[in-house]
Amino acid sequence: MTSEVFPVTFQNRDGHRLFGMVHRPAKSCASGAAIILLSPGVKMRVAPHRLYLDMAERFAALGYLVLRFDFHGLGDSEGEAEEEFLADLYGAVQVGRYINDTIAAMDWMESTYAAKKFIVSGLCGGAITGLLAAVKDRRIVGLLGLAIPVILDGSRIDFSKYMTEAQLSATRDGYLGKLVNPEAWRSWIRFLTFRSDYKLIARSLLKPLLEKLRKPQPIAPVSTQSEPADNTNPYFAPAFRQMVSTSRPIYLIFSEMDRLYWEFEKKFVERNRPMLDSHAAWYGVHVTKDANHIFSFREWEEDMLDRCAEWLHAFEGNQIGNLHQGEQGAFRQSQQATA
Repeated sequence: MTSEVFPVTFQNRDGHRLFGMVHRPAKSCASGAAIILLSPGVKMRVAPHRLYLDMAERFAALGYLVLRFDFHGLGDSEGEAEEEFLADLYGAVQVGRYINDTIAAMDWMESTYAAKKFIVSGLCGGAITGLLAAVKDRRIVGLLGLAIPVILDGSRIDFSKYMTEAQLSATRDGYLGKLVNPEAWRSWIRFLTFRSDYKLIARSLLKPLLEKLRKPQPIAPVSTQSEPADNTNPYFAPAFRQMVSTSRPIYLIFSEMDRLYWEFEKKFVERNRPMLDSHAAWYGVHVTKDANHIFSFREWEEDMLDRCAEWLHAFEGNQIGNLHQGEQGAFRQSQQATA
């Protein structure tokens, strides 16, 4: 390890003790910013495949003081998660369940280490928590988000109803491939024992046929007052806009094979192009080729870590705008190539 690592505890505003680990670098970076790694859903401060340990060590090697901790009700921290279904817990995270824990972590870091500026980072639920916390606290000067969700989860939300065309097409191709694959016998067992998502299967396979049979409908007037109702998180775009409009940079890294990447393109980028263009210097997007949601292969993780390190170097050198413009050019080329 390149840093001194030790356990810490601090309290949130409800009096729950939160447990975490601090990685203290041998030499501090020039900006004096600290990094807080926010837990991804229920995977706690370690993250899948010890991802946060690798991230913390890489960031500490660059001179950043790093804290990774468990939110209340998760891991070693006190408190309870009261939701009956995991999807409802995810939904609560996506609307800000752990904002106050994040602020408590910054308060503790400031009182203990005199840190006054913070870069928040995390995978999935950790990323959206950081974005929403930035709305509440200007000490957050940057966001490094991995696989950030733009949608809302919940046990009463029919996810298949709001899938993009690309998601439905990929799902349909997957099901059709299993029909002729002799190694897909486990999928047939799931199907025959009523454990498959029959609604999703029907929607993905039958939609092309239904579209051909459906009679053309008159084009309805387009409303400029609201977007069609779907499962998009209503807090995402305003929080994103507030960060970039106050010159606080956002850098998002997605996995190419992750559905959250498709949803980000369709449900945020396409709907907010004018806003994004007007703040192009303050956000960047990178896509790790072939990777899954949790960057489980070593080469995927290394690509992600290298991009994070590159962004942090640019942050220290006040070169964020130049880096983001280059990333956006590559991002748009990838969009055009897959259009």
